Amino acid sequence: MQGPSEAAQDLFLTHAAAIYRFAAVLVRQREDAEDVVQETFMKLLRRLEAGGITTNVRGWLFTVAANAARDRQRGRARWVPWAPAHERTVPPAALEDEDGRIRSARAALARLPDRDRLLLALRAQGLSYRDIAAAAAIQPASVGRLLARAAGRWAAAVRKDGGSYELLERRTTPGAR
Repeated sequence: MQGPSEAAQDLFLTHAAAIYRFAAVLVRQREDAEDVVQETFMKLLRRLEAGGITTNVRGWLFTVAANAARDRQRGRARWVPWAPAHERTVPPAALEDEDGRIRSARAALARLPDRDRLLLALRAQGLSYRDIAAAAAIQPASVGRLLARAAGRWAAAVRKDGGSYELLERRTTPGAR
């Protein structure tokens, strides 16, 4: 049987990259995204050491990461004066983008309001509507409507840039919510 630190390490190896990508979309700076990942897994370790039962660990991790990102954004807005260096964004992962569609989709995503980016990033990670609601601190019944609006705003932003990239796949399987 694994101890808390070994379990946390295994969960880190399994989920850290996805949590980092998710945090990077929200906080937009590499250093802040790294801090969100660190804070998220430190909370996981403390929870495991306290004997907390972790059902739906992936959903729990994304909820903690979303809250940590929100806290980081609030703290930055209150305490850090603006400087040109703060405008740096997380460098996109190296993906083949021969016709510029991915770059256009990312640029459009960066211009969306924080909540829209949060909802789209959570859905892109495959979280259920219930987990999205918990991570975004919204009512579960509102997730579908708010997610559809966010996807619509994202598609409109891409079209405004002259793109026609299909942004979200439609899930037709039962239980995809």
